[in-house]
Amino acid sequence: MNKRRLFFTSFFIILAIGVSAGTIIWYSKKIITTEKLEAEAVRATAKEEPQEITVKIYFGNKNMNSGGKDCGAVFPVERTIPNDLIIRRRAIEEILAGPTAAEKEAGYYSNVPDKAEVINYREKIKEETGEAPYGGEEVKIKSVKILTDSAYIDFSKEMMAYGEDKCRAEAIEAQLSETIKQFPNIGAGVMLIDGERMPFFPN
Repeated sequence: MNKRRLFFTSFFIILAIGVSAGTIIWYSKKIITTEKLEAEAVRATAKEEPQEITVKIYFGNKNMNSGGKDCGAVFPVERTIPNDLIIRRRAIEEILAGPTAAEKEAGYYSNVPDKAEVINYREKIKEETGEAPYGGEEVKIKSVKILTDSAYIDFSKEMMAYGEDKCRAEAIEAQLSETIKQFPNIGAGVMLIDGERMPFFPN
């Protein structure tokens, strides 16, 4: 009787070990298969989404808008930028970078104040009022926010260096708006200077 009980006990222990081992092997295979499928899905997605993308960046052009009669006339050039989560900001950064040497030769220019203008305007206002309107030497992006179907692009106060030229203000906003509208679900670009709606003129 004891031998029979011992036999059955041993049999069930061996059976349990076998079932457990089989289960572990099955789960291991399932995990490996799942990880493999996930890795393949990631690779497939990476193939579908290019790492870089060509976008249009808008500038003024003295040859295409003779005499600058149309304040809002802007024209596209192409740039290749990283296709990532901050692609809209990268496009605006290309506007701040300005046209290339070859594009300048073709008549392109940016209405965004460059470093020399920013410094000269700062010193001019400082002489007139005794206080500098800002402390930096170049225009910087503070934020790019998408609300409903519009992109709100907020710049540092250095953007004020365009002065009180309303035609130029319109040209700058046209550059920004046309550039940002090429992205999905954006119908307009709105420019801000330190959180305030453009045009913003100092008192």
